[in-house]
Amino acid sequence: MKKCIAIPLLTTVLTLMMHRMAAQQLDTVKEQAAVKLLVTNYENAWNRHDPAGLADQYDTNATWVNWFGAYYKGKKDIQEHYAIVHRTYFKATHYYTRSIEDLIFLTSDIALAHVRTGLSGDERFPGKVFEFRRTILLTKRSGAWHILAGQNAKLEEGIQ
Repeated sequence: MKKCIAIPLLTTVLTLMMHRMAAQQLDTVKEQAAVKLLVTNYENAWNRHDPAGLADQYDTNATWVNWFGAYYKGKKDIQEHYAIVHRTYFKATHYYTRSIEDLIFLTSDIALAHVRTGLSGDERFPGKVFEFRRTILLTKRSGAWHILAGQNAKLEEGIQ
């Protein structure tokens, strides 16, 4: 008699667990598009020289390391940094995204990406065009992806 009850009960529990797991599956196509939009929004804000628009792509508690190794902590600090540099040596820059090289969803709300970018117009380096590889850790809160942490590495000539 116990086997007669245990088997249907076990089947019901397993079925419920499978439905719950299926409901939690990540819609990677949708999430990839959302991350791509974040990357595009960042690029557009840069080219408008809009510090608030740039900072909007970051989580409140984000950290950022620029290509010279300077460290910024918190969305406010990051926005203040962008405000200073876009009033000065980055005021005429053009930023572009070559590609999102990879995007790995570690969980449904944490992702890791490498993004190839470039920059021209830096007043400190007249006539130079720089290529970069950005490593960004993303977090999804309240339905939107934001940069939680990242670092920008300037590529030496010949590095692909």
